[in-house]
Amino acid sequence: MTITDVVGGRRVEVVRGVADLDREVWNAVVRAAGGSVFHSWEWLAAFEEAPPGVFEPAHQLAYDGDRLVGVCPAYLVHHCPRLERIAETAGIDLGGPVLLAHSLAAFAGGPLALPEHLDALDALISGLADTAAALGAWAWGAVNLPAGRLVGRLIGAGYAAARLNTTYLLDTRHATVEDYWSTFRSKHRRELQRERRVLTQSGVRITESAPDADTHVRLVHGVVADHGASLDVLPEDFLRALHRHLAPHDRSLTAIDLSGDAIAVFAAYDFGSERSLWLAGLDVDRLDSFGPYRPMVATAVESAITAGVPLVNLGRGNPAPKRRVGAVAAPLYLALATTDRPRTALLHAALRRLERDGADHDDVGDGCC
Repeated sequence: MTITDVVGGRRVEVVRGVADLDREVWNAVVRAAGGSVFHSWEWLAAFEEAPPGVFEPAHQLAYDGDRLVGVCPAYLVHHCPRLERIAETAGIDLGGPVLLAHSLAAFAGGPLALPEHLDALDALISGLADTAAALGAWAWGAVNLPAGRLVGRLIGAGYAAARLNTTYLLDTRHATVEDYWSTFRSKHRRELQRERRVLTQSGVRITESAPDADTHVRLVHGVVADHGASLDVLPEDFLRALHRHLAPHDRSLTAIDLSGDAIAVFAAYDFGSERSLWLAGLDVDRLDSFGPYRPMVATAVESAITAGVPLVNLGRGNPAPKRRVGAVAAPLYLALATTDRPRTALLHAALRRLERDGADHDDVGDGCC
């Protein structure tokens, strides 16, 4: 564990793995700061147990005295298929490891701080730069940042930034499911009812349950392979680790046919005030299209309303059916910095190209998330 003094009198500790983090204290800060499952201790534990690449943990913790007031998961990335694909799209040759906060597989990244200690964000950002220098990183930054003041703050500090992708958020603060559907045109309600009726008549039912790990891996890999993507972006061990570590937060949906076989899955997790639909999977050997997709999205939304979950993150890709249920596009940004001036210019040019040519490109296919 390394301790770094930063501006404003904040103390930032750099912790080299979840084994040195207090799960309850860390998660309490994430919840209070408005974070989701992607900042949770459980997500980091799964990531470190079976990483989809080669990563060294370097998590940042900001303290006010002895009280933890801000966190920033981070990894020194030596090999990551997603990052390398982004670098290729941006036309840049990474000259060494990158300290990234924190994972391209997640829907959210960067630092979080308690509402009454937002100045801790500056300490965490400064600490990230110090840690990058100490670890010999070629560059450092944050990925999947929501649009807002933090992105503006990083751009103002000289970071190169680009919109990397888009996720879709749905406000589910409705008294009842009927109140929610009453906001839609009757035509759209009839279309969904027809799709659900066709699904039921074909013998498929949607259950609020997670399949076993073997089935989960098979269905997710079915979609990945069907889109012509490499399975190394979502390796089997990583999916199994997430399936196990995130079990306490699991709110997955599974479509089951007449024989009792799972033919489709949405991996979904509740944490804090958000339900996140992270991955979709499909039995591509038996289905030539994702027929259950929209009824499963609607079921996930209805379930969240009934459970009192105020926000559903429907994930990346497939914008049309997500907009049809009322979701709003939320851009996600990548921000990178370096101390080398020629390299800084290179990063700015590369991220401009990325936003122009590669934004909203998902390594695992538009049907996966």
